[in-house]
Amino acid sequence: MKKIDKLIVRSFLPPLVIWTLVAMFIFNMQFLWKYIDDIIGKGLDLSIIFELLFYQSLAMIPRAMVFGVLIASVMTLGNLAEHYELVTMKSTGMSLFRVMSPLIFFAFVLAGVSFLFSDQLIPVTALKFKSTLYDIRKQKPALSFREGQFNDDFRKVSIFVDKKDPGGKILKGLKIYDHTTTVGYKGQTNAESGGLFYARDTMATTIKVTVQDSTINKDTTIIRSFLVVKLKNGTRYDEMEPDPQKPNAYPHVEMNFDSYTTLYDMSEFEFNETNEDLFKGHYSLLTTRQLLRAIDSLYKKREERYKMLKRNSDAMFHFRREGLAESALDTMKIVPPRHAKYYYPPTVAHAPKISLDTSVKHFYECIPVSKRDYIYQRASGFCQNIKGQANGVAKYCGTNERIHTEHENEIHQKFSFALACLLFLFIGAPMGAIIRKGGFGWPILVAFIFFMLFFVLFLVGERLATSLSIPCWIGSWLPNLVLLPFGLMLTHKALYDSRFINVDKILNLFRWIKGLFRRT
Repeated sequence: MKKIDKLIVRSFLPPLVIWTLVAMFIFNMQFLWKYIDDIIGKGLDLSIIFELLFYQSLAMIPRAMVFGVLIASVMTLGNLAEHYELVTMKSTGMSLFRVMSPLIFFAFVLAGVSFLFSDQLIPVTALKFKSTLYDIRKQKPALSFREGQFNDDFRKVSIFVDKKDPGGKILKGLKIYDHTTTVGYKGQTNAESGGLFYARDTMATTIKVTVQDSTINKDTTIIRSFLVVKLKNGTRYDEMEPDPQKPNAYPHVEMNFDSYTTLYDMSEFEFNETNEDLFKGHYSLLTTRQLLRAIDSLYKKREERYKMLKRNSDAMFHFRREGLAESALDTMKIVPPRHAKYYYPPTVAHAPKISLDTSVKHFYECIPVSKRDYIYQRASGFCQNIKGQANGVAKYCGTNERIHTEHENEIHQKFSFALACLLFLFIGAPMGAIIRKGGFGWPILVAFIFFMLFFVLFLVGERLATSLSIPCWIGSWLPNLVLLPFGLMLTHKALYDSRFINVDKILNLFRWIKGLFRRT
């Protein structure tokens, strides 16, 4: 590698890394803004939140890399043009493509890395991300007691707290309603005060795991958490089961206590990991090979439904005499074409004369009156049956085609984001050479406009493709197809040092229009 190539690559790498990280940070902030209500207030450890953000960051690398390439290319060529280094290179006979050659090679490498991330790494991280987010969203909020309010976080148990100390450990004026067994409440406990603390119970157990028709005993440990409520100076009321022989009697038990302890299971408030196998079938978690196999499977299932509908309709509406075709084949003789005229002399067929009954105006009148209702009901039943099957097949095939489109769209997007790195190089580098600015002003503004246009077109194309409004390949490649003319135009302008906007022509156009108004 020549010194000039090293200079360009060294100027390109720092802004590429920095702005890729900035884009990842922006995408993470967007994610937090979207799911903040599902995360806060659940007592999650910071490690779980950072783990979720880590998976999200890895999934955003291809998109962030596109933004980084765009800004880095604008700033690199803009700096060279601003300090007249680009002019010096061109004066020695170097073309713009020669100056960009190390960046073009590097963009191809980034495109390959982006595709490998999208195809191999992101399905793994996205699986972790989806399962972790699902666990967070299904977890109950952290347990909290408010003064003068009922707490219904526990299943079928309501706890009322009149007052509590600043630390939240000592509660006063407690009322606990137990709804666990019968309609209404089974028991009620009133206490002057109570204390809260948490306890854990560890239990060793053995579970049986079946693997390929063989059973294996596996030792495991189950940890359960409990909320221990220690009540003081109160009364407990319990309803008893009524006696069937005394329907008007409602027995109950009243118990006064100085100290009473009760336990509540806290397992539903803990963070439990879901089995990741539940999410593995989603199209966004598959590699390209897995997507192609899934697409082939979806196509075969759709064709099987069409064939099944055709077989059912043929069986109901195409009546054939059994054995007729087979018996005809048994009587056929294979004769050479040149001898056919001796075996089968030409004959002229005469159609028999049939007298038509002109009084019949409809086929329905040809059916005997005694059988009309039966034939009508049978035909109506056939039609309703076929209509129901056709509607079911149409609904299934519509869903199948939508899922098929989502799988194809995912494949196209892997390649689309990879080639967008190369496309944005041919947008950013010529733009930097034209505007001749490499700082944090114009380069960032121009790059931000093009990236926003790319991202909006990506979302629009994805929505149109998944709604089957346009072919999925058009929806996936829509941002690249729209921005490709901009890249070609900017590269042409920068290659031949032509002005991007000819101000003189615009002024002459306005003068000509002004002259037309004066003449009139």
